[in-house]
Amino acid sequence: MRRKKTPPPPIQLQQALDWLAEPQQDDPLLDLMPLRNHIAAIGSLKIPVLHRLKIKEMLQQRAERIDDALTPLLLDIKLPLPIDLGTVAQSLIGLRAELGETWLKMAGDASQQELSRIHRSRAQICLQGIFNLSRQFNAILLTAIPTPMSFWRNAQALYDRAHQSVDLTATLPAEIGAIDARFKAMLALTAAQPEGFAPREIAFLAHYLETHAAVTRIDMIRPEAAGDWFWLDANLDQPPVPLARLTPNDGPCLYFCFGELAALAARHLDQLNDGVPPLSLGLPLEAAGADYRNALERARQCWAAPRRRSFNRRPQSLPVEVCTQLSTLWTALENDSRPEAKSSACEMTYSNWTLLNESPLGYAIVHVVGQVSGIVPGCAVGLRTSAGAAWQICLVRWARSKNSSHVELGLEVLAPSALPVRIQALVNRNPEPPIPALLLPALPGLSRGEAILAVRGDYNARPFTLLQEQDARLKIVECMPHRSLIETSSIEVFEFIRNPAAS
Repeated sequence: MRRKKTPPPPIQLQQALDWLAEPQQDDPLLDLMPLRNHIAAIGSLKIPVLHRLKIKEMLQQRAERIDDALTPLLLDIKLPLPIDLGTVAQSLIGLRAELGETWLKMAGDASQQELSRIHRSRAQICLQGIFNLSRQFNAILLTAIPTPMSFWRNAQALYDRAHQSVDLTATLPAEIGAIDARFKAMLALTAAQPEGFAPREIAFLAHYLETHAAVTRIDMIRPEAAGDWFWLDANLDQPPVPLARLTPNDGPCLYFCFGELAALAARHLDQLNDGVPPLSLGLPLEAAGADYRNALERARQCWAAPRRRSFNRRPQSLPVEVCTQLSTLWTALENDSRPEAKSSACEMTYSNWTLLNESPLGYAIVHVVGQVSGIVPGCAVGLRTSAGAAWQICLVRWARSKNSSHVELGLEVLAPSALPVRIQALVNRNPEPPIPALLLPALPGLSRGEAILAVRGDYNARPFTLLQEQDARLKIVECMPHRSLIETSSIEVFEFIRNPAAS
């Protein structure tokens, strides 16, 4: 009796296997496009679950190699994103989305009998899917772009299918705990309002949440009081919404709150501030740095109580000028303070923007034309409504970028004007050179005295000398920092007290 000949594998599958058998290239990023092409080609094939699973697991390994190579390049980016890096990042985000969707499809299509034959569970399949979505989400946040369509719908679908595949009254498999941890980390990172964090701060929070987000509470039953609860609707493709801001319709929802996570972060911050080594707390070494503790504190405040708008926003459509470089803004203010006009090449760094809306606290603006560089949440910019108007000093509270030619900012007004000064720390040995800074006027209505805005350092912790030119004369005053107002990874703003007797 003759055996039936085994039909050859489809050409698309054979091409993928041949590609995987080739020696790996030195630069993992060169695998990005071939990998996406093979995933798309195999996705349309009707092949046995065992073969589909094996080939996906091999392709998944190549995706991890690409991710490990690209993610470090995204940690120090500033907006607008360079075109070449933005193109690669968008492709990686697309790759992760495709992998997440293929695992979600397999979790829905494969029968329990097929999965048992290959020694896999539906929860294991869902874990692969949620892992890809979580890595996709991190890349999205690092590049400050909006989440793509179907992201939140797919994330909740994977979470639901995993939980529906197990007996919730029995001991849950480890995969369910891993899925919950990844899902909760994405929810917590969203609730922390990541648009207001620099890329390295986002990476730090993502690392923190991989370990500690598991304390987040999730419930299927709507809580009686809104409090600090959020909700996610399985039928809506939208990020988590604070229950106090908007109530859901009658569709199936997940409700969750981050009170326990906020309390845990508070304990960690107290211990870190007391000098406890981060590794002994299960935290990365970066947690010892002031900037990372600051980022965790800002996230903790969001987890403890969802932020609410203090004022309504008024829609606008007005042209404004923005100076995105602090050094250039300082030079512009110095030129404006001189009796005679002085032209400067720094004018080329001004750019034209459109004011989208405003409130008593600040503005939302979108870039139109002109040179823009170096924008990151937490930096300072200058804004003026016309060529002769004063430069308002603003803090970038959040930043978004749909692509390399689009930047949208949320600004908080720190002062309606500023004066260019220099400050020099008072030290006994090896005096540091004076650095440019901005002198912000006192705002009695906000109970704020005059303040200094400087690049991030420790000037808010040491006595310093204030050097200011007035009427062609240099005025020198010894000062003492009084109260820290703002600390970000880019700048610090602090009140100070002058010592007239020492001038």
